[in-house]
Amino acid sequence: MKNIKYLIGIFLILTAFTFTSCENEPIDPAININTCNEPSSLQASDFVNNSIVNLTWSPGGNETSWTIEYGVQGFALGTGTTIVSPTNSATIAGLNSGNSYSFYVKSNCSADESSQWVGPVTVQAVVNPNCGNPTNLTASRNATQNTTVNVAWAAGGTETSWEIQYGTTGFPLGNGITVASTTLTKEITNIATTGGYDFYVRAKCTATEFSSWVGPINVAAVNNTGGTVAGTYRLTAFNTSVPTDLNNDGTASVNQMNETACMNDMFLTLNANNTFVSDSKGTDIDIQVDAATGETVETITCFTDPDLSGTWTLSGNILSLTYTDPETGDVMTDSFNVVGNTLVYTINDGAVVGTEVTTGAPVYLTCDISLIYTKQ
Repeated sequence: MKNIKYLIGIFLILTAFTFTSCENEPIDPAININTCNEPSSLQASDFVNNSIVNLTWSPGGNETSWTIEYGVQGFALGTGTTIVSPTNSATIAGLNSGNSYSFYVKSNCSADESSQWVGPVTVQAVVNPNCGNPTNLTASRNATQNTTVNVAWAAGGTETSWEIQYGTTGFPLGNGITVASTTLTKEITNIATTGGYDFYVRAKCTATEFSSWVGPINVAAVNNTGGTVAGTYRLTAFNTSVPTDLNNDGTASVNQMNETACMNDMFLTLNANNTFVSDSKGTDIDIQVDAATGETVETITCFTDPDLSGTWTLSGNILSLTYTDPETGDVMTDSFNVVGNTLVYTINDGAVVGTEVTTGAPVYLTCDISLIYTKQ
């Protein structure tokens, strides 16, 4: 019993001593206990459209915002440009792809507490100014298979190879799926119908030289909610498998609406009583004889035909328009594929107006055609 009391007494004395020692010990002001954790996994995309870089990172813990500082590679922290982001991603615009840029990020846990800086990550300059960006990027779900997306673009220069990167809407560029193409179109398969996707493209001029990424072009999810197809639609793309240069600016496009205003404001209205009305516009070649010289002069002109009207039916995703051809009197049926809020009409081996490569003279071209109407 005496031994037990003795041990308890020793314990109380040591406890009192330890408590007194901690209470009286001065605190070193140099010790900084920072509970604001640093972000991690900072990533930066390559240049997008020659002037944009997208940043993403993982939160450190309990922060409520983040500060990004950036500048030309080699800048000193504290001298760069800073922005504050409420989310763990940021789009930095107004850059010059001829410069290399470095980026840092830190967590903000309160008004007076932040983490250490993380970085830098550096995006290198586009070193080949002759590797031009592709233009006129388009993407749409296939008219007959809505899990396939057809991507098309026009060359930015003399390049013969391109890369396409894609992923679910808002994916960080660099984290998507990248595929190569040696033509101005690419068919991407196994695309889910339940969500949207973003698509980018860049030119590959040599094994190590690329243009800036161009994009994103978004393809929406397929509307499977049972909503009505009735409503007014506007033509938003007139795509052809052969690019043309109708405006003679030296850049050919697969979307003819980038080359001519002849199809602007084309509409298709599906009435709730299963009737429809649409206008019909396009381009044609006008042939005139010069009275002074007797020479034949061919020019590209716009035409407007009388409106079409008829009835429509919907079976699954296939919309059928039935009408009487005003020129022949024949009963015709055109079939559209309903893809989300768009109607896609495809013509194989159709005819469009184009220009001869060397002379620029108007010619008729045989190619595949895809018309895309978007609901208003």
